[in-house]
Amino acid sequence: MTTVSTTLTPRWRWPLRIALALSGWLALAATLTLPDEGVPRLLIICVFLLLCPGFAATRWARPTPWQERGWPFAVETAFLAVALSLCLGVLVVEPFYLSETFTTTRVITALAAMTSLLALLPTPGSRRPRPRPTAPDDAPPAPGTRPAPATDTPHAPGTTAPGRPPERPRGPGPPSDRVIAVVGAGPYGLAAACHLQAARVRLRVFGETMESWRAHMPDGMLLQTVPAASAIASPRRGYALTDFRAARGLDGADDHRPVPLAEYIDYGRWFQEHLVPDLEPRRVRRIRAAEGGFRLLLDSGEEPLAASVVLATGAVPYAYVPRALRACVEEGLASHTSRHRDLRRFAGERVAVLGAGQSALECATLLHEARARPTVVARTPAVVFHLPPRNGAGDRSRLPWPGSPLGSGRPLLGAVSRSGAAYRRLPAPLRMELLRAVPRPSGAWWLKERAAGRFPVLCGRTLVAAEPGYGVVRLRLLDEHGRPEDIVVDHVLAATGYRVDLRRLDLLDPDLRQSLRVFAGAPVLTSGFESSMPGLYFTGLAAAPSFGPLLRFVTGTGFAARRLTAAVTAGKRR
Repeated sequence: MTTVSTTLTPRWRWPLRIALALSGWLALAATLTLPDEGVPRLLIICVFLLLCPGFAATRWARPTPWQERGWPFAVETAFLAVALSLCLGVLVVEPFYLSETFTTTRVITALAAMTSLLALLPTPGSRRPRPRPTAPDDAPPAPGTRPAPATDTPHAPGTTAPGRPPERPRGPGPPSDRVIAVVGAGPYGLAAACHLQAARVRLRVFGETMESWRAHMPDGMLLQTVPAASAIASPRRGYALTDFRAARGLDGADDHRPVPLAEYIDYGRWFQEHLVPDLEPRRVRRIRAAEGGFRLLLDSGEEPLAASVVLATGAVPYAYVPRALRACVEEGLASHTSRHRDLRRFAGERVAVLGAGQSALECATLLHEARARPTVVARTPAVVFHLPPRNGAGDRSRLPWPGSPLGSGRPLLGAVSRSGAAYRRLPAPLRMELLRAVPRPSGAWWLKERAAGRFPVLCGRTLVAAEPGYGVVRLRLLDEHGRPEDIVVDHVLAATGYRVDLRRLDLLDPDLRQSLRVFAGAPVLTSGFESSMPGLYFTGLAAAPSFGPLLRFVTGTGFAARRLTAAVTAGKRR
């Protein structure tokens, strides 16, 4: 679907802003004058609290949803408005609660003033220079074509205008006549490949099937997400995890039976054999921009040309280790959990596991069962295990405590896991904070019986320093009261997750990597998952900073594959 972008005309843009500015004061008047039990009073207040502050705040989003039209953008804007209204409401209510001065009138008054300011103040960049009169040669390009580059300012050959990413030359021929390369054969790579194949795109897919899962996940691991949320997205029915189990004659995969890692790897291979049979099990060593697209260097020495590239490289390149552990890593006394397939090598050793999420708790449990001596060190005040699923990931019948593909019981979790398009509209700092905090660190419900009370757990501890020496590591910690505490271990395992940083993606040629627009180390992506370099797409964890925590889990493969396929087949950026 082609994006139609237009600016709201002043004829009705100003009345809308004035209506938003007055909405809070109308709600305040309803609060003061209408009966407390009256339906009109409740309706006016609820509409204002849920919509108006957020709609006023969307004026400050970049790109601004108000500048586009069509029902998809209306839905995205509505989701964004509700999310922002809830956030602003929490920010206003909390100070009143903490100061014990909370009243409905005070909250509505504060929100009304905030809404008026957001609606009426000019946003940065809202005053744009008037367009220059068009000359006869300035006619707009024909639909479906790219505008010619501006030539107002001369540039040396091979250079670009300041502030613009370098554009790679495009080869002749329509996009449908050129090959698209998918790099990676994990869940996101396989989902993107089978969707692109269904759209009749000429495709080459490179990678070992489920390589990251086979080489970087510990033996004995079980999936945290329920089976219903662990299926790789396919454009055809019959390839979910339950279908695989039925085809292999295994027991049904209900949501109360966690999925073993070995079984899930077999499911990925089965999915690939049926839907992506032409997978080329070759490793891509380097990708660089070239005439007509991108040049890929394979481990076989071949250098094929691709018009576009979809990067589905997984999470392993972005494994995060705290800076305090860098010296210990160099001496082999600390490592990230993704570096270990067999934890039995730590038998008899004292191992500190940093983190409070599923990875840390399950890793410590597997260490304990392998006869190691683990100690969990967590910054959180307590270790949390989430509740068992009620009726599976599809349970949406409980509005106060809705389910979601990422867990149940927290409305914010459900919002960010189902609103990737609206999430992208949020300001970048808010997106990064939500990505860090949602979902909160916790263990799977089925892990509690195996983990609780089996090994020491130090909560409320902050790692200050790690001092290697004589084959051991001394960890210097601060507790929740700021008191120092030291522990000595033989090894430190960092279950500290993953942080997208393109500087660590050696797969990309340095010149290509440096030309990409980034924020907080992550690529800036369009709504179709395309980077600032036309034809270069990112999916999976690398797209999570743009589209939310959903992209950190397999359940996001459907959202990503559909949007990416639509953008690739359209042959242009959205």
